[in-house]
Amino acid sequence: MKKVMQSLLVAAPFALAAGAVHANDIEGEVESVDAEAGTLVVQGIEFHTDDNTDYDDKLTGLQDIKAGQRVEIDFKYEGERHVVKEIEVEN
Repeated sequence: MKKVMQSLLVAAPFALAAGAVHANDIEGEVESVDAEAGTLVVQGIEFHTDDNTDYDDKLTGLQDIKAGQRVEIDFKYEGERHVVKEIEVEN
């Protein structure tokens, strides 16, 4: 039992760090929006939306987002593109 506890204590920080690596999110002010192209820029990074993007906080689509709004974006990497998984307005 003692060895199991020691193993868990040693492994715990690595497990927590590994989880943080997969959590891709960013908060910031929207610099620009191109609803036709399906993109927006936050903190100088271009984010791409697709049919799987989840819009929260009464957003129905990218057309509801305006430059100057603060947002939180959860995203994934597809090649070199940042693809929005979920976006919500920050108060």
